[in-house]
Amino acid sequence: MSSTLGKGASFGGSPIPKLAGMDSDVNADINVTPMIDVMLVLLIIFMVITPALAGYQWTAPKALTAAPEKEKRVTLGIDKSGKYFVGEPPKQVNAAGLTEALKTQFASRPDDHTLYLKADKDVAYSIVLTAIDAAREAGVRRIGAITELPKGQRLKGGK
Repeated sequence: MSSTLGKGASFGGSPIPKLAGMDSDVNADINVTPMIDVMLVLLIIFMVITPALAGYQWTAPKALTAAPEKEKRVTLGIDKSGKYFVGEPPKQVNAAGLTEALKTQFASRPDDHTLYLKADKDVAYSIVLTAIDAAREAGVRRIGAITELPKGQRLKGGK
C-alpha cells in the first residue's frame, strides 16, 4: 500500500504534504557530484603542497644493499640544486654555516657521531665533498649514505 506523490513517484507510508500551488516530485537522491568535486580539489591541493612541506626534494640513488631507516638520526640532505638541509624538520643551511649547524645537531648526542647523508643522485660530487668536510670538522666519525632499493629488488644478505 503506497501513496503517490506528484506525477507518479511513490513513497511507502503516509503521503508527504504538498504546499498549495506546488505540484512537483520529491527527489530523495543524494547528489554526490559536488562532494566529489570538493574531494578532488582537496586531493590536488595536498598533492601540490606536500612536496613543498618536505623542505627539499631529492631522489635517492639505487643500491642493492639498502636497509630501511629504523631510528631517529641526524641527517644532512642535499637537493638537486646543491642546497644543504640539516635536521628534522629540515632547515636550509648555507655551505659556510654547515659545520656549525652539524655541531648543534650533535651537541645533544655525545655518544652518537654518525651522520646520515641524503644526497640527490644528480648532485655534483664537489658539493657532497664539501658536506663531508664540514661533517668531519663538526666531529662526525661515520657517514652513512641513505639509498633505496631498485624496483623489484630484495635486500641482499637475507634480511
